[in-house]
Amino acid sequence: MKSRDEVLKTMDDVRAKTLSYLEDLSQEQLDRRPPLGKAGENVWSLGEVFMHLAIDEFYLRDLIAKPLLEGVKPPDGIIFLPPPPPFGTPKETIQFWFQRARLGTRRYFENWPKDANLELTHEGGLQAMNGLEWFEGYAGHEAFHHQQIEDLIAQLES
Repeated sequence: MKSRDEVLKTMDDVRAKTLSYLEDLSQEQLDRRPPLGKAGENVWSLGEVFMHLAIDEFYLRDLIAKPLLEGVKPPDGIIFLPPPPPFGTPKETIQFWFQRARLGTRRYFENWPKDANLELTHEGGLQAMNGLEWFEGYAGHEAFHHQQIEDLIAQLES
């Protein structure tokens, strides 16, 4: 298992790449709706993808990882599936939520509980993980969305 410092570094490295994608996008590009998916489903705009990532960090930290580290098992009904992100969120708001989400996570890591419980696990719709592994898993989740972001940016250019 990685140390908490290694996990936070991984999270920060992934976030830097996420923010590099966001940096040069205009509000119009963030709000552009891509064509319907293969099965006719709606596909998120770039802005929705970025908001999803910012919202997920709050959700995962406060509802899954922190309780586990504090020795509190979330109910089985708590899964890693926050509500859908809003459409049309201003870029400045997206940037604000990314900054606030990471600030909260960083502060939690800096004030890591001396008696952090690394034994208690929760599935949350995925595999059973302890609180630290949930943070590491979040970094993987965010990195997973990088391909989606790249594909949506490529659609803007075609």
